[in-house]
Amino acid sequence: MLKNIIYMKKIIILTIQFFLLLSCSSNSEDTKLPNDIRWVVNSSEYDILCEQIYTNAWKNLSAILKKTDSKSCIVMDLDETVLDNSKYQIDLTEKNESYNPESWSEWVNLKEAELVPGAKEFIDKVRETNVKIIFLSNRMEKNKIPTIQNMGKLEVISPNDIFLLRKDKKDKKHIRRNEIVSGIGRFEKLGPLKVLAYFGDAKHDFPEADNYYTFGRNMFMFPNPMYGKW
Repeated sequence: MLKNIIYMKKIIILTIQFFLLLSCSSNSEDTKLPNDIRWVVNSSEYDILCEQIYTNAWKNLSAILKKTDSKSCIVMDLDETVLDNSKYQIDLTEKNESYNPESWSEWVNLKEAELVPGAKEFIDKVRETNVKIIFLSNRMEKNKIPTIQNMGKLEVISPNDIFLLRKDKKDKKHIRRNEIVSGIGRFEKLGPLKVLAYFGDAKHDFPEADNYYTFGRNMFMFPNPMYGKW
């Protein structure tokens, strides 16, 4: 009987030690990540901020979105606004590499981006209105299909969505924004649209403003320290 008790105690101690080692290993892997990536991946504050921005956006815009016609739209950046690419950043860190177009294109074609917290709930609500969603992204046009497939997996895609991706390096965002509101270029057939709101994670995702009064009203910026500009 005594031998059985001693044996059981040894088993319990070994089990505890095993799980402690696993925990330490996991913590060690986390601490290898730079603070910016670790904050996005692990902190509840990041999740709360993103959900708060989308919640406030709907509160501010819902009334006007519900009563406007199909000649109106909202313009949304994709990466780190709708799609979470932190796995790509982790992979770069583990390989001791920096961003480059080749590895980014490979990542996009994996179709493994996840959703920024709050994005799906907000987009689902917009879908219930007549307002178009334009995804204005610096993803290259050649990566449009895997982007759509990735978003399909995440259930944030509609046949009515418009993807305004980048044709080449000269195809800057301000050029494409002008096409939307002027009805020129890629919007010649559709005609000009009234933009009700902009969503992004960097200043170039928004039109130039004389002041920051419109942020939080019809311009909504998301936290993103991973690109080194925050």
